[in-house]
Amino acid sequence: MKVVAAATLLAAASSHARAADCADDPKTTGLSRTVAVDSTGGKTFGRLQYKNSAPVRKMEVILTFDDGPHSHYTKTILDTLDRHCVKATFFTVGRMALFMSAALKDAAKRGHTIATHTWSHPRDLSKLPIEEAKIEIEKGFVATSYALGEPIAPFFRYPGLNDSPELNAYLASRDISVWSVDVVSDDTMAGLTPEQLINQAMERVRQMKGGVVLFHDLKAVTAAGLDGFLTQLKLEGYKVVHVVSNASYQPNPEMVARLDFSKQSLQTVAFTGVAPAGKNGAMAPNNVLTSGQVDIMKTEFLNIESSAISKKREIAASKTPKDAAPAR
Repeated sequence: MKVVAAATLLAAASSHARAADCADDPKTTGLSRTVAVDSTGGKTFGRLQYKNSAPVRKMEVILTFDDGPHSHYTKTILDTLDRHCVKATFFTVGRMALFMSAALKDAAKRGHTIATHTWSHPRDLSKLPIEEAKIEIEKGFVATSYALGEPIAPFFRYPGLNDSPELNAYLASRDISVWSVDVVSDDTMAGLTPEQLINQAMERVRQMKGGVVLFHDLKAVTAAGLDGFLTQLKLEGYKVVHVVSNASYQPNPEMVARLDFSKQSLQTVAFTGVAPAGKNGAMAPNNVLTSGQVDIMKTEFLNIESSAISKKREIAASKTPKDAAPAR
């Protein structure tokens, strides 16, 4: 991948027209409305961390999915969203986007918003040296835009929601908005069943009376439980809001010049600490990525008190899920 080509691509402000679908028809849509978000000045959204609420009213939700795309589960999730005629925002990991570009393009073709979640999903971006953290952010945007073949939304979510004042200030200077959450589904919890996922996610939606809901599109339980969750939302009178951007991500030329998309960069040990499995579940030699493999994302989950949303984040790494097998 040539950085020059990526920079040229990202500089283009054109967007591709989307084919009409049921979400565009007032008679069939599951959307209450589509909201264009202005990221100028780096607005922050999500009541779990910030004062600013996302652009939703009472009984409205914004669906978001982190850590993908995934070759199988993302498609299942996209099919479910289509059946309910709703749209979502996908916060992709740059390396995953490059390896799974077909799934990424499918999500965009179906009219969903594409945003980013860093290049390699480090556990805590706030603990990296500031310049290294900036590269993680910018590289995620460049890689995702390059894999998609068009500019993406200037929306960003921190891995584990681990922000810092310095990084928030940097994102503000880049006119990139920061998206936290209102409702954490906890779909990264080991052993969670689809029924449990639906019940606990709905309970938290009720507590918050709507808001930004966090899922992960590389989880089997999410792919299996999403239909039931969306069905229950509708039964209880909730509506889905689709957020889009009024501008595209614009690359930082100085930072782009420092990005490394070499083969060596793509074949490093996963920042998340999980190496890809080889044949029969064996670890890959030397714990590196090889052609056609993707690191298994070991994501964090947030425990939220059942009585009320806690303002204090309690973050712990989940066990490596058995269902997140590497792509082949």
